[in-house]
Amino acid sequence: MKEENEIHDKILVADLHCDTVLQMIRGYDISKQHNNYHIDIPRLKEGGVDLQVFASLAHSYVAGKSEFEIVNEYIDCLKTEIAKNKDSIIICHTSSDAMNVKKSDKITAVLAIEGGTALNSDIKNVEYFYNRGVRLLTLVHEQSTNWCLSWSDKNPAFQGITEQGREIIAEMNRLGMIVDISHCATSSADEAIEMSKSPVVASHSCAVSICPSGRNLNDKQIKAIADKGGVIGVTFIYFILSQELNKQSTELRKKYPNEIKKISELFVSTMPENELQDELKKHTSFIEEFESPLNRLRPTVKTVVDHIEFMVNLGGIDCVAIGSDFDGMSMPPIGLEDCTGMPNIAKELLARDYKENEIEKIMGGNFMRVFKEVCG
Repeated sequence: MKEENEIHDKILVADLHCDTVLQMIRGYDISKQHNNYHIDIPRLKEGGVDLQVFASLAHSYVAGKSEFEIVNEYIDCLKTEIAKNKDSIIICHTSSDAMNVKKSDKITAVLAIEGGTALNSDIKNVEYFYNRGVRLLTLVHEQSTNWCLSWSDKNPAFQGITEQGREIIAEMNRLGMIVDISHCATSSADEAIEMSKSPVVASHSCAVSICPSGRNLNDKQIKAIADKGGVIGVTFIYFILSQELNKQSTELRKKYPNEIKKISELFVSTMPENELQDELKKHTSFIEEFESPLNRLRPTVKTVVDHIEFMVNLGGIDCVAIGSDFDGMSMPPIGLEDCTGMPNIAKELLARDYKENEIEKIMGGNFMRVFKEVCG
């Protein structure tokens, strides 16, 4: 057996972010092994992933439904499908529960929400979702809330986090819900790190010094997260891993805004999978035109580890984790085409002379420390 697989067998491997529920809501069966998308139970087991954070995305693409309603439907779907597969995967609310699940050779599922618009600007909904089992909230997604600024907001009504946002973060701290700053604007990320009394995470972000995207963290933020005992889940999203891909992707998105919007709406639709594929076929020529020049520059597992190593050198070995964004992106890195490739990260870390205890921290130990401190 390869050394990286031996290490995987001994440690707890955690992935801080996936969007697989976007597929599950359309009938995607996670109990079966697939050749499309990135995650299912058989492939999680093959890839040695012990803990998977499942994010429910708050968006407004479903007519007649609020983000609050949409997220509740996603959580319902996750709970139903995980309950069907309780012999293989279990929702956990604490780190001790997760460790017990690891011992039973099952997978831990942790529930998350991606986007504070799901709260409907009502602080009472923090406790409502906590009681539903949510243990991590990404403060914003591509849309600012009334209380927290998103990185993608081109015409901000305010900067940073409002007084209501401060109260929401304080409530998350009180309850034991992890504050996630991925997708935050620089100003709101800075303020969230400072004001949270608990360690914060950036569940799926990279380093701006390697790839200058507004979605990434600057050196000061990486150090601040590390100083507060938090962690950064290095992500696999091509346009925030690679500077050249970020440049080309930005140009293509400016060139084809309407087409991108249509594809995005299809991606989060609730239509059955066969209907979705039929609709996507209508856009085949555009998708090929968009992805073809990018595919030639696809990052690899080495690119992911470049970001990991940069953060380790800047903030220390305790501040880095993995946050794939599987099933929420296209064109994953070569060597990480789906969750079965996770041992390749350990393989590359070994090639760079990282020790087993250091790999254990990066692959899951650091997140488990935060999970324990915040959630128990």
